[in-house]
Amino acid sequence: MKKFVYTALVIIIASFVFNLISIDYQLGILNKENLPFIIGLGSGICGFILCLIFLKFYRMKAHLSQQSKTE
Repeated sequence: MKKFVYTALVIIIASFVFNLISIDYQLGILNKENLPFIIGLGSGICGFILCLIFLKFYRMKAHLSQQSKTE
């Protein structure tokens, strides 16, 4: 499952960079033409945070299972 999370992180970061580059800054950030890219940036941030939570959970789970085996 960790490999999936790392793969998802790479895809999310690539999508974030693509959306950041695709925005037409001359029109203004909140223009109607830039709306899909702004939504893509927001979803990229949410996905990135979710993947970080999953990674933290797996690290804690491994640590807790090691502690329960030693007791």
